[in-house]
Amino acid sequence: MAWKIIGIVATLILIGSIKNVIRLSNLNKNVDFLGKYTEDYVKYCNNFLGKSNRSEEENKLYIRLLSDAPKAQTLLMDAGYVDYKLAGTLTYINNYQVLINTVQTLRNPLPFGREEYEMLYNILIMQVSRLNELWNKTRKETFNPIILLREGVQFFTTLPISLLYWTGLIKYSTQYKLSNNIIIKFINFLIIFIGFVSAIFTIVLGWEQFKDHLDKFL
Repeated sequence: MAWKIIGIVATLILIGSIKNVIRLSNLNKNVDFLGKYTEDYVKYCNNFLGKSNRSEEENKLYIRLLSDAPKAQTLLMDAGYVDYKLAGTLTYINNYQVLINTVQTLRNPLPFGREEYEMLYNILIMQVSRLNELWNKTRKETFNPIILLREGVQFFTTLPISLLYWTGLIKYSTQYKLSNNIIIKFINFLIIFIGFVSAIFTIVLGWEQFKDHLDKFL
């Protein structure tokens, strides 16, 4: 029985390791993508914002920013949704998709919209930094067996949430929030703690003796 428990723990650690490697790869791609998008956005704002010329370079840059906007908006996660006050009014829009809506106005900037372009730039810079920090944290965790065990357990506890995302029923930002919810984290901790204690008692006492102690306790 002890070997079975060790095998289960080893399998969970392996799953956690694979999960972390995949996450590192995705984070690296996302950092590169969002970093390049930020560069293109800054280039457009510096060279073409508010100007009437429509050169070939401007057209290519604008189309690239527009076509990549949905993915960039997704990568901003919760930072990409703000309670936005319409310029010159007292009206607020809740959960305003700041990137998608701002990029669409680049060719026809609003008279009082300069703050909106600066706000998007600040959000992009902060989110690239946030993803970089997450990449560094994940890389360090790849060599921690306790963290990998937690990730392996979390893979199964968050599987229903992941299935909802894979089928398109929830957004990436929603999946991220739910997967990192304090209740999910507590369930993960509980499973790991119970498994860890069970493994120690099983190895020290033997399965039959541990089972007898457990029956008496219950």
